[in-house]
Amino acid sequence: MVGCVGITFTKNLWNDGSGLAFDDAGDPTAYFWVHPLLAVTSFVLGTVIGVLGLRGVRAARRTGA
Repeated sequence: MVGCVGITFTKNLWNDGSGLAFDDAGDPTAYFWVHPLLAVTSFVLGTVIGVLGLRGVRAARRTGA
C-alpha cells in the first residue's frame, strides 16, 4: 500500500503546477527534495519495523509464549 501511495505522490509532485516543487526556472526546490526523502524514510522504517514484528511473532510461536 505504501508503495502505491509513494508512486502516486511522486507523480503528483513531479507534475506540480503550484510552484512549490519547482521554481520559475524549472529547477527543483527544497520542497521537492524533502518530500521524496520523507516518503523513502517512511517506507524503509515501516519495512524494518514490520520485519522485526514478524520475527518477534515467529519467535513467540516457537517458544510457546
